[in-house]
Amino acid sequence: MSYSKKDYQRGTSERIFLPLFLITTIVGYITLKYPELLISIEIIKSSGDLYLFGKSPSFWYMLTYTLIVCGIALKVLFRGKNLYGKGKQSQKPLSKYQKIKFTSIFLSQLFFFFIIPFILPPLLEGRPFFEDPITSLNKDAYIYVSRGFTSWSAFFYIFIVVPLSVWLFGKRYCSWFCSCGNLAEVIGVTKWGSAWVKHKTPTGKVAKRLEHLQTAFLVGGILFGLVLFLDIIKVITAPDIISAGRFYNDFVVDFVFGAIIGICAYPFLGTRVWCRYGCPLAKGMELFGRFGKTKFKIQANDKCIGANLCSQACPMGIDVASYAHINKKPIQKSFGLDTTPCVGCGGCIDACPVDAISFKNISFEIKKEEEK
Repeated sequence: MSYSKKDYQRGTSERIFLPLFLITTIVGYITLKYPELLISIEIIKSSGDLYLFGKSPSFWYMLTYTLIVCGIALKVLFRGKNLYGKGKQSQKPLSKYQKIKFTSIFLSQLFFFFIIPFILPPLLEGRPFFEDPITSLNKDAYIYVSRGFTSWSAFFYIFIVVPLSVWLFGKRYCSWFCSCGNLAEVIGVTKWGSAWVKHKTPTGKVAKRLEHLQTAFLVGGILFGLVLFLDIIKVITAPDIISAGRFYNDFVVDFVFGAIIGICAYPFLGTRVWCRYGCPLAKGMELFGRFGKTKFKIQANDKCIGANLCSQACPMGIDVASYAHINKKPIQKSFGLDTTPCVGCGGCIDACPVDAISFKNISFEIKKEEEK
């Protein structure tokens, strides 16, 4: 059975939830990124307002974020059932691939995005844990573009670790490790989230054109990073440009697009709207992936019955079914993780009731062809 986007009708509980979700998210991000809009920095410094139990808003934000991601990931692992199938397919055991993926999501979110940046620093510095320094820039504790380009460790992470992981494993970084991707992945397998993915994710030519936004963010990020780097090593000094660049990255890319649109748009444009249309790192990974050593693709076989459940399960809006059948006749085509928005979540594979599609490693095939 196929589904139309028009089939979806929100229930009463979801309609009540949506305005509360939007208001909470927007106010929460304003508190995190621009607390001076709510209360003056002088008052914050003198009274500690907005610092609950001595911890900064960024700490409480990431604690909430991590509890959501890790909580749902654990629920998925303990339930142990197929997340993407329908009917009898949903009663099948969780595949080994999905077990590894959600274990990776749980561990990466807990350790790399919470314990290491938020728990270890005060312990290693020997300062009281519940006495965060009160500054107007504690929002930088949550790592984003402007912070990344001014930190050698983040520079190493963005330009060495990420390209290497993509070179070896394709864009699985987005669905296995990335903090933004972690949230999108776990929300996408909840009851409401899976409906948003199925019925609200943009598809077709318009969706493809919107990907140019991602390219623009990547180019802007690289240029701004270059200016910051040249300023740090004293080749140039451009305070006005840096100030403008920080505002652009912090407000436009991070706050407006990444946070407000990227998360608030989940119920209206699917859970991967930021990953496909905004994230500059994802566009960079797409470019890195074209030169990858280990190449994976989604391969269809001759079992397809034209149910189109694979396309409905794709959070990136890829028409997976078009690679598997034409008018319900199997065609056995394939697409790569390096040439499409595919992040290797495996949802399309687990959604198929007849095992008509699967991951395939074509690096060995390429090697054989080169040897010939």
